[in-house]
Formats: sequence, structure tokens, C-alpha cells
Amino acid sequence: MNQVFLVSLAGALGCEGGFLAISAGAPVSGVIFGIITDCGSVVVGGVVVLRVQQNESYQTRPVDVEVGPVTTDRDGRYVVEVGPSFAVPGRAQVQLVSVNGTIMDLVGPDLHFAMGVPPKDTLRLDADVGAHRGSCSSR
Repeated sequence: MNQVFLVSLAGALGCEGGFLAISAGAPVSGVIFGIITDCGSVVVGGVVVLRVQQNESYQTRPVDVEVGPVTTDRDGRYVVEVGPSFAVPGRAQVQLVSVNGTIMDLVGPDLHFAMGVPPKDTLRLDADVGAHRGSCSSR
């Protein structure tokens, strides 16, 4: 069963420097998804934590939120829809923080937040926990 978690902290409308910080009718959002493996085998029921950061000069305050935990499905997949409070359209940095308590600190490509539903940008962030720990044997 795929679990999709929506992180959308409702915020007030606010304008700064001509930019709309958040819109109640069209939230700023994106999707992060991936597959978690351990030495090439899928991780079922893995607990995944992500971090989303955005610091644009025209924002009310920077976005720095941990998203999750979310759980991987029977195929090792996870999906997260994100829309942090006060996010603005544009680049956001995404980091895979941990899987099942193993600290990953894996920085992924940037996600580009866009106004509207459904989310306009997606980011795939796969990880192999065993390879990260260096515990996979080469045969």
C-alpha cells in the first residue's frame, strides 16, 4: 500500500517585495519519491525522513522542515507531497536525512516548487542504505 503524506501547514496570505508568500487557493507544492534498498534488496516498511530547505531573499522566513517519517511499501517505494508553510515558487533543496535510523545526509537534486494542485515538479531520490554504510559485499 502506497502511503502519501501531505505536509501543508496552512499559513496566512502575505506579500513581501511583490511576491506572494503562500496562496490559499493554489498552494506551493512538489512531490518527492524514490526507492529504498539495502545492498540491492528493497526495504519493506522502511522509515524515511526528508528535509526540505528554501531560503529566498523575498521570503518571510526560510523554510527548513523535516518531512516524515513516511514508510516504504512492499516494493521499497515512498512518496511525499510537500508544501511547507511560507514556501515560495522556486528552488528548494532536498535531503534524505535517515532511513530506519541510519543517518544518510544524502543531498538530492533541487525541487522546484510551483503554484497549484497537482504539484508541478517531482524529484526522485533513491538510496541504498547498505551501500551507504559500506556493508555490501562485492561478489
